[in-house]
Amino acid sequence: NVIAVARPKALKGVMAKAKDSPGRLLFPVRKGSDWRGLVEKGDFDGLSRFSGCDLLTQTPEIAAWVEGVAPGKKLIIGNYTYLDGALHVQIAVACDCIMQKVCLARKDTAVAFLGTPTDTHVVTEAAAAAATTAYQGAPFWMKLWEALGVLKPNKAMAAGGLHYMDAVVLDQGPNYILSKRLQHWRAMVARADGHIASSNVSPSTATKSVTSNASFAAAYGGMHIFRPMEVAYQELSLSVMGALLIHDLRSEKSAAQPGAKLPHPLCLFQATSYHGGLWRCPYSVSSIGIPSALKYYFTVLLSGPCSK
Repeated sequence: NVIAVARPKALKGVMAKAKDSPGRLLFPVRKGSDWRGLVEKGDFDGLSRFSGCDLLTQTPEIAAWVEGVAPGKKLIIGNYTYLDGALHVQIAVACDCIMQKVCLARKDTAVAFLGTPTDTHVVTEAAAAAATTAYQGAPFWMKLWEALGVLKPNKAMAAGGLHYMDAVVLDQGPNYILSKRLQHWRAMVARADGHIASSNVSPSTATKSVTSNASFAAAYGGMHIFRPMEVAYQELSLSVMGALLIHDLRSEKSAAQPGAKLPHPLCLFQATSYHGGLWRCPYSVSSIGIPSALKYYFTVLLSGPCSK
């Protein structure tokens, strides 16, 4: 069963995908509307006018509704929201408030997030060592870019017996990283309070929202030259992250389980990270954009009509 919390337009798309699928789709509807009749008729256009909600303007109402929906069932609340600019922070705070309220009311509630690889994370010792080895064996052309001040070594920082990798991309802006940090805090707090908290790092993914930016699209198109860095297609990323969510919910050995012992709360985001090679790359992800984009543009130019 899926409980959909989305605006009417987005919810309409969810309905279209769910109508021929097994299971149940639960969503809020306006009081007094004949939503049952619209469902029976298959009139999703009409239904969308009386259903859905807005996380930014109806936060308390949504929290109260989710708190009482599907009584007796275990809830898994996933925050997979994104908006541009400061609105991203606002919707992150709204979702955090909803999660906090529901977790207090329903003790068996689990929370779920998709972590961004372009953040500062605790990495494994093996990943930190692999990045160092890759840097030492980097080819001459990479060293030239480094000498020009473009490429920066992907070196992990050691503190308190842990290794940290700074992969923050400043071009994404402070609102983005703050929003993702809020999700980290909620995951750690929820887990400490006895809730399952699934928050695996997802790989750099060529989603529509990312590739709509020409600069990011070009950089993603050439990043594979910095092995083992790979940008995933959306279908692959969704499949792997969905499998990891199921693992976190079902396996008692998962780091997401509150009973599993971790060296540090931040290790929650380390255990089953699917970083796409970013942690083992010889150079930091924040510095490989220009060479990657140039590689992409040259490939496009050489494979274009003029090269035939």
